[in-house]
Amino acid sequence: MIERIILMFVISNQPSDPDETEAEENPSEATSRSPVIWLVRWVLLTGDRRVLALFTEIVILLTLLTVGTVWEFEMERLVTETRAVQTLFNTLLGGIILFVSVVLSINTAALAQEFAPLQVKLARIEDSIEFQIELEELVDDGISPAGLQPFLQYVIRAIRSEAESIRTIDDSTTDERARTDLLALVDDIDTRLSLIEDRIRQTEPRISILLLSTLDYPYARHINVTRRLKATHKDALTESDQDSLAALLRILTILASGREYFTTLYFKRELRNLSSALLVLSLPVIVFTSYVLLAMDTGLFPQTTIPGIRSRLLYVNVAFVIALSPYVLLSSYMLRILTVSKHSLESTVFTLDSDVD
Repeated sequence: MIERIILMFVISNQPSDPDETEAEENPSEATSRSPVIWLVRWVLLTGDRRVLALFTEIVILLTLLTVGTVWEFEMERLVTETRAVQTLFNTLLGGIILFVSVVLSINTAALAQEFAPLQVKLARIEDSIEFQIELEELVDDGISPAGLQPFLQYVIRAIRSEAESIRTIDDSTTDERARTDLLALVDDIDTRLSLIEDRIRQTEPRISILLLSTLDYPYARHINVTRRLKATHKDALTESDQDSLAALLRILTILASGREYFTTLYFKRELRNLSSALLVLSLPVIVFTSYVLLAMDTGLFPQTTIPGIRSRLLYVNVAFVIALSPYVLLSSYMLRILTVSKHSLESTVFTLDSDVD
């Protein structure tokens, strides 16, 4: 439960639990906490990964310069009288070449999985069309759109329509307990869908934002509750109630499978972006690191520096941070990939939350 509340804080500014409601009632507390929430959300999910990598490198550089200035040591002697710095950059140079080769090989292997016979490609397309046709037959609201945002809104309208029909159905059950359970399910679904719609309206229609807006939607719980209501109150529910619950269950299942499929597309896109960014970055870094090694061997360093910071300390740390940049870029991408994957493990009706029956 704690992890889900943290995720709500990360991906939305909307009040999704009592703590956020209390924060709205206490403006000073909300103001003090809001920048932290925004920063965590930006670092983990919404921020541009290249900007995050650049920001991280600046922080590393400032930290190294501060430590090197406060805890003084002779960088001149370290460079001229020992081989420690040269050994470090030699290790980094070899590591960069090996690291980029491994990452690109992994992405090439992932790309090779897309090389399939024509019949396999055709089967995939036909499966997608059948998926849409099944949804359209349930919704009866025209042809479903192909774009991610319109499709998500189409499914949300379908779920909301079925939930509203359960709420306002004329020949619904007269059993008080069954009716209460039905309305509780409908209210919870309506609240969750409103939260997703608010998130979509506040952001640009990108696949990452649309995916993140549905990460904490508890479809496994809603599917389980719907099935439980059908089984528990099967004698009390009318035929209209049964039909509405069956349609709602099927649409929730379609939403769940669609979200998992779009999550796969998102991971593929992130890996593609990571590969292209590494290709652009790696060659200049390898050339620069090689030049640094030559400069150290010949003792040629720029003498211009920042007041209060020795030239060798400045340029060695700058070179070190630049040599680390491929690893920092990888970390920035993997941070978001791991965050999304951690909260999209529920590809079935089972959930890892211990507080869900």
